[in-house]
Amino acid sequence: FGPASRADIALWAGTKPRDLDPALGRLRLRRFRDEAGGELLDLPRAPIPPADIPAPVRFLPTWDSVLLVHVRRAGVLPEEYRSRIFPTTMPQSIGTFLVDGAVAGTWRHDAGRVRWEAFAKIDRSSAREVEAEAERLAAFHA
Repeated sequence: FGPASRADIALWAGTKPRDLDPALGRLRLRRFRDEAGGELLDLPRAPIPPADIPAPVRFLPTWDSVLLVHVRRAGVLPEEYRSRIFPTTMPQSIGTFLVDGAVAGTWRHDAGRVRWEAFAKIDRSSAREVEAEAERLAAFHA
């Protein structure tokens, strides 16, 4: 989950950031700064890939916690796609897939296949990754 801000950790834990401070103060944590200068915390030996390595394609289910945590943050869920994932006409979210760590489209399981639709054009390499992950997910559902 990390590196994460105190606010993100608290949101994930269902508590207030100030309530976490005593516990976070007792833990040995690595500390980083985000692009805006805010503090990020992580476990001491948690692996962190180099910044130039793209995140792998991932399929997220309905109501996935990654999207719930980032519902109003553009890092994972770009604001222009938010209403497509959390429509006011439905009681649940939509299954999504990530390309390089950000929501790039939606997916659904239909007739033994995983059908996906990108919100915008994605490059061929990413499309091949999405299709390969869709096939693995379909096999898991079988």
